[in-house]
Amino acid sequence: MKLSLYCPTCSRPIADLNNASPQVTCGACQHRYGIVHGKLSKHSSISEPLLFLSHHLPSLHKRHYTLQITTPDRNLKQLQFSIPGKADPLPVHYGDVVSVLYTMQGYLMKKLVAVNNHTTGKRYVLPKPVPSTIELTLTLSSIVLGLLVASFFSGVNVFLVSVVTALGVLAYLKVTNSAQLTSPSLAMHGREGTRLAGDQRLLAQKLKIEQRLDEINHECKSNQGLIDRLEDLKQKMVTVDQQLYAPRIFRTTGAVTILKQQITNNQRLVREYRRALQMIEIEMETSWIADQLPDASNFTRAIMQKLEELKAIEEQNQFLKLQLTAYEEVKHHVIPGYE
Repeated sequence: MKLSLYCPTCSRPIADLNNASPQVTCGACQHRYGIVHGKLSKHSSISEPLLFLSHHLPSLHKRHYTLQITTPDRNLKQLQFSIPGKADPLPVHYGDVVSVLYTMQGYLMKKLVAVNNHTTGKRYVLPKPVPSTIELTLTLSSIVLGLLVASFFSGVNVFLVSVVTALGVLAYLKVTNSAQLTSPSLAMHGREGTRLAGDQRLLAQKLKIEQRLDEINHECKSNQGLIDRLEDLKQKMVTVDQQLYAPRIFRTTGAVTILKQQITNNQRLVREYRRALQMIEIEMETSWIADQLPDASNFTRAIMQKLEELKAIEEQNQFLKLQLTAYEEVKHHVIPGYE
């Protein structure tokens, strides 16, 4: 399923979430956004009355949101923000695939600008971008510092100014809106955290296996090339004088046997590693679709046990490499220039 992302400013498509990086730039308006996307694993929406006298008089409300998102790399992101008003305009529900767009200052969130629901195709672009708590803190700190410095040089009572400023800051924080994006610790989320930690271990193993497969394929090609050269050289020695070159022919034959055994072991490793990759992909996709699986930990243990079994083949290959060092003369004298 293609999950397209659109620019909140010009509504042009800017990214495909299946291949998106944490930062994207709109090619049309050149706005740069940070992205967090994944499955909504927790959602709360609370209305707070700031000013309410009666049902017949105008009132002032603020709505607070908490969105916990499980990202594709099995991490948790928690977005907390507030918007003015009593209504709940955010079109998201538990289990939906959502994305959050925000402007950036360096690598940090500056202002929250939009929340997209890719399950329903709806999106909510904030009428006014919500500043992050960091930006709000910096702005207020600058204002307060400026007021205190100005009062000090103008001879006004600094204590009185401090009290009035503190009350003003508290009132401002009460009515203004802010956004905060954090990464909660998995250890604080019980069973869900344990499951995500297990998924992260599988993802780490997946990366290691992919790297190891590249190394094994390269090693197989290298060994096969060496075998071809040794076989060709052995044939030349047999043709010239088999009796004279008998010791070298013997060592060459032994080296070829070891190299072929290494290739056989590597081919088995490739098959088993690819099978392990398929198992990991199945587990990750299953975990993404169904959050709670009673036997998920059993499959994770089975995969890790399978990888432990493959270490025996890796160790056997290391032993064969040690055996091959006994044929240094084959490498450096029989084949001049071989490294």
